[in-house]
Amino acid sequence: MKANVQASADQPAPVASVAGVSLHFGKTLALDKVTLDVPAGRMVGLIGPDGVGKSSLLSLLSGARALQEGTVQV
Repeated sequence: MKANVQASADQPAPVASVAGVSLHFGKTLALDKVTLDVPAGRMVGLIGPDGVGKSSLLSLLSGARALQEGTVQV
C-alpha cells in the first residue's frame, strides 16, 4: 500500500503520512500494516481501548521509536 501525499488545489498535503507500518514487540504484533494520512489544518485524535497501538503509532510519528516496517513522513 502507498499513501497519497500529493497536494491538490482543494486539499493541502498531509502533515504526516504513514504507509504499511508494522511494529512488533517480540511475538506481539502492535501495529499491522497501518496506512493513514493526517490532514493539515485539522484536529485529529486517536481513540480506542488499551493495548491497540495508539501510543506506539504516535511514538513512531514523533521519531521516539525506531521504525521496523513501512514508511513514515512528517
